[in-house]
Amino acid sequence: MKRNARFLAALLVALAGAAGAVAAPRPEPDRVQALQTELQKLRATVEALRRDLDAARQQLAAGTTAAFDERLQSLEAQLASLRQDLQRELEQHKRDTDQAAQQAEAETRRTNLTVYGTFDATGYRGQDPLFDAKAFELVVSGRPHPRLGFFAEVEFERGAGVGAERGGEVVVEQAYANFMFNPALSLRAGVLLVPFGNVNIDHYAPQRDVIGKPLTSYVIAPSDWTDNGLGFYGRFSLSEAWRLSYEAYAVAGLGSAIDTTGTRAARQGYGVDNNANKALVGRTALNRLGSFELGLSGYSGKYDDANRQRLDGWAADGLLRLGPLKLTGEYNWMRADRGPQRDTLMRGFYGRAVLGLGRHALPGPLTRDFTAPEWAAVAQFDEVRIDGSLERAFVQNRERRTTFGLNYRPTPQWVLKLNYELNDSVGQPLLSGDNDGWLGSIGFVF
Repeated sequence: MKRNARFLAALLVALAGAAGAVAAPRPEPDRVQALQTELQKLRATVEALRRDLDAARQQLAAGTTAAFDERLQSLEAQLASLRQDLQRELEQHKRDTDQAAQQAEAETRRTNLTVYGTFDATGYRGQDPLFDAKAFELVVSGRPHPRLGFFAEVEFERGAGVGAERGGEVVVEQAYANFMFNPALSLRAGVLLVPFGNVNIDHYAPQRDVIGKPLTSYVIAPSDWTDNGLGFYGRFSLSEAWRLSYEAYAVAGLGSAIDTTGTRAARQGYGVDNNANKALVGRTALNRLGSFELGLSGYSGKYDDANRQRLDGWAADGLLRLGPLKLTGEYNWMRADRGPQRDTLMRGFYGRAVLGLGRHALPGPLTRDFTAPEWAAVAQFDEVRIDGSLERAFVQNRERRTTFGLNYRPTPQWVLKLNYELNDSVGQPLLSGDNDGWLGSIGFVF
């Protein structure tokens, strides 16, 4: 009898430990509450068994063996039932853990979809006013593994009536895959946004503070400038506040259609390269907590069909935030070798100031029901210069633009912009010539 009592006590201790194991946290709140309730019941049962064991010991000491044997059989039956209940709870715990792991893996592999677009209205002097559903774009990204990723951006430009008479086009602006060795070194390959200057890096129209692209990023760095290529990118934490990032790629490069109007016509089709040379392009940037950034870019590659003439260029860009004031700017320089003729030299820059006017600068129907609407005043100055040979004559083209504007963002994902441009040109017009005009735009990112 004493041996049976010791065996019973050992079983109680073991089962109490197993009950404690069942009390581990569950991945779902409802399941946690249910298991805690069940655990309280099991603990109450264990406590009742302990009391019965004490009573059995007293009966054993008094010599009432028949009553003890009967009570022991009852306790063994309850223990068997309790053991089955605990086994079910442990199996359910394993199923919950496996399900949570599967959900976490599915979340890691989830594909993200973002859309953004713009609607513009323009009225330049000497031109008819124009409504332009300029762009609607789909952005798809995902990480099937912590070290693997992909990104794709497809643009439906101007309604994209492809295959019909209404015009437009569908174009893949970016589509690449990533392989990370470590945060400082990752491989990227596919259709890349060429990292030359900050406008080509941050090219999403709804996020720009002005409606039109800066002249330099239209004429010299022909944004949206995309190309097939591969290379590496990464970032380093220099301290808690400072970070250094870089991108460096080998790309097909620009083609031979470079002249005194710039490089825009020299963008080549995907899967096309007019010579055996591959261009090298890269950008590195020093950033401090998003309030300061200084970037440097470089480009070099042969552009002519005979694979003899080289196009070289560099760019410097910067950003500075001082309270409600944001200052941004960029300078681009490129030189195209023209053989026996005079080289084509392209230079351009822009400077922009954006002053936040607060959440309620212009209260009224536009701001009603929004928790954090933002108003901002914008001023920007652009200039591009191109010197080069055209049909054995030396040509100098200049164009300047001054932009004033007001932006309203009821939320960070939606913007209403109103701009007025003052344009001035010398020589051949590069974009707007001497035509001043009003521009309005609605943009969204969701």
